[in-house]
Amino acid sequence: MTRAGYLRTEIASFLGIRYQHVRKVLIGAGITEGIRRQEEVSLERERVVVEVTADDETNSSAATSWEVLLRAGFHFLGEWRGENEDFQIDAKAPVDAGVYSFVVDDVVKYVGLTQRGLRSRLDGYRRGYERQRTNARVKALRQEAISAGKRVKVLVAVPSAGEWKGPPVNTAAGLEAGLISMIQPPWNILGVTSP
Repeated sequence: MTRAGYLRTEIASFLGIRYQHVRKVLIGAGITEGIRRQEEVSLERERVVVEVTADDETNSSAATSWEVLLRAGFHFLGEWRGENEDFQIDAKAPVDAGVYSFVVDDVVKYVGLTQRGLRSRLDGYRRGYERQRTNARVKALRQEAISAGKRVKVLVAVPSAGEWKGPPVNTAAGLEAGLISMIQPPWNILGVTSP
């Protein structure tokens, strides 16, 4: 796609994956054609503009029940509770890397990935570091939901590592990307300001 003149952002949008993942794969493969500014790219196709109406936005983000994740092998870890931001859980969060989800009133609102361990990642959301925009944004959304009297649950999955014809495959990253593409959780979209 880069050799056809598509930008990294366009590739990420088309494939339903993160921009950073596209960039990493391109650089790792030694492909630099997609790593340039937009004004340097001559597209082989015309840009398409799609107008979105309020009805389209409502229909495209249909609520997905947390049962979808439970059937896929996720486990209920606990629930965010309290005004002092305590994270009450029934068991210790795993130290393993994995995929996690925040569920508000049984509807999936956020899906995330951590490479460093679920325990430390969830602790980052508890603190909500201001310099880490995702932590701060999701913390604010979570607190708003709790303040509105909603239950915010946490589900986790720790998929085993895999390989494809020898090279290692990060199955957790693939699971996260697939779920975000399938579910389109509203808190995964930048700019969302209400639960």
